[in-house]
Amino acid sequence: MNSPDYAVPLVLAEPEAPSWGFREIFVVIAVFLVSLGVVAGGAGSLLGDRAKEGVWTVAVQALAYGLMLLSMKVMFFWKQQPLFRSLGWTPTVYSFRALAGIGFSLFLMSVVLQFVLRTPDVTTPFEKMLLSDTASRIAITVFGITLGPAIEELLFRGFLQPVLVHVAGVFPGILITAAVFGGMHLAQNADIWQSGVIITMAGFGFGMIRHITGSTQASTIAHIAYNTIPFLATTIAGTQPAPK
Repeated sequence: MNSPDYAVPLVLAEPEAPSWGFREIFVVIAVFLVSLGVVAGGAGSLLGDRAKEGVWTVAVQALAYGLMLLSMKVMFFWKQQPLFRSLGWTPTVYSFRALAGIGFSLFLMSVVLQFVLRTPDVTTPFEKMLLSDTASRIAITVFGITLGPAIEELLFRGFLQPVLVHVAGVFPGILITAAVFGGMHLAQNADIWQSGVIITMAGFGFGMIRHITGSTQASTIAHIAYNTIPFLATTIAGTQPAPK
């Protein structure tokens, strides 16, 4: 008979000593920014104003992420190391149910924090894009609860966090990574500082999961669970007819 999830002992991952550092991080960031600029510029030239639609924004971001991962693949091939395993994409002893439960709990905490911080009730650029048309709703929602969290966890908790933890220590390293993660999401949330704090809090939770389990698969499961409720709720709301 299987033991319940809460009976699983806390198993700490072995301390990491990443073979990469800030030089490799800056290279990957540069590749991503250049890729995003080139792809977005090309989409704008070919599609005009349609390039601002959610479905094309997702396509541009996914392609830029793909080029970034390709550059990382080349980098780790040069180091003779497997990319995904090096970034912690490994199984974990913790169950899917337990990790998803943590993700849902972080989301509920974020809802409470919205009220505590008196987050302004405004329609953000992200929500406008999500509610613009059916194709955008589907594309953004699917990306936001599948590939998006996986890529973000590989980049932030798999690639950036081990270096910062190694240099600054566990809690400072995880917190700095989470702050960068929160800052990256500010623009799509109308630069509302409360949203940055809330996303940083969630990122810290994902970072702790990654550090304790040693697995970005584990933090990705929690991240997907965290994203599922707001993405699906906004998508469903967007399908309802406007009140007369």
